[in-house]
Amino acid sequence: MTDELLKDLELVNNGDIPSPFGEVAFNLPGSPASVQSRKDVREAYLQSIRTQLKDIKYLLTGELMLDVTWFVPAKSRFETDAKADIDNCIKPIIDAFTGPKGLFIDDCQIRGLYICWRHIESSDERLLFEFKFQGDQYSSKEQLAFVQLGRGLCTPVNLNWPTAAKALWAGMLKTNEKSKGILEKLGAPYPAVAGFLGGNQPFHRTRVNDFNVMSLKDFVLSGEEMKA
Repeated sequence: MTDELLKDLELVNNGDIPSPFGEVAFNLPGSPASVQSRKDVREAYLQSIRTQLKDIKYLLTGELMLDVTWFVPAKSRFETDAKADIDNCIKPIIDAFTGPKGLFIDDCQIRGLYICWRHIESSDERLLFEFKFQGDQYSSKEQLAFVQLGRGLCTPVNLNWPTAAKALWAGMLKTNEKSKGILEKLGAPYPAVAGFLGGNQPFHRTRVNDFNVMSLKDFVLSGEEMKA
């Protein structure tokens, strides 16, 4: 391994950055909560996932894939009604991983989802969450904000950028936003033009209500200028 890769892996282990290989997994003991569970049960389950995320200092900003495997004795699935239906477990699981304290921003980022259960002979019931993503599409939680554009769209930005870089990026974004509109009118496919909004997929304003959302002007002035 190169020194650079070893340094990155140390940062991954500390939760500072995602894996450069684009994969991360979480194990959670016990049964999953379902949409039909009592509110306190759902909240406790959400908190158990968030506890595993507390040391992660980044949020994934690009598209991702999620595989969920539920290890459970088959007898409890077939001969009792004590276990939740597998399709009813999806929403609480995804909710636990989204938002400012989660792993990614919103469930609109999930491009593919697979969930299954596997029989085990022991009573060691658990869930395995396996995420696959683009390793370079992420932002520090502390420095993440969203710039609101036209039509209710927002694009993720890093507040730690130098002022000169923010100003240059803002100018490019204004130009790209106009170009995106022109290309869409000309019939260009949406995936080809979505990246014009800051190089990331855009998010609708309603999907980032729990985050810091600002105007393009305030983003450029953020930092020392706004503190003065």
